[in-house]
Amino acid sequence: MEMTKEALIAFSSEGQKVSVDEPFNAPGRRNRIVFDALRHAASKKIFGLAYEKNETLYLDLKCNPASIDELINTMPYILPGQHFTKQHWITLDISRVPSKEVLRKLVEASFKLTD
Repeated sequence: MEMTKEALIAFSSEGQKVSVDEPFNAPGRRNRIVFDALRHAASKKIFGLAYEKNETLYLDLKCNPASIDELINTMPYILPGQHFTKQHWITLDISRVPSKEVLRKLVEASFKLTD
């Protein structure tokens, strides 16, 4: 699925009270990846982390730990969590997600798990 980071953030925020910031970005560092943290507006808990790496768009999401291994093994667009604990987070390769409906379900699950 083709999507810009801005569109991904807007899509992931639809119908929710969300704030977005860049808490992990140090301008003086060599790492030029810009991480946008999607947070619950009230609690400030992160439910998603959007970023581009090697011209590919990714979204890290919280996931039910009991489901992670099965999802990673059966869905090629779901990878082990890249930036948070792999026991609780997954990473989506947005270019490989088959539909917006699939993306919406995963985002909603992460939003609920972090509420």
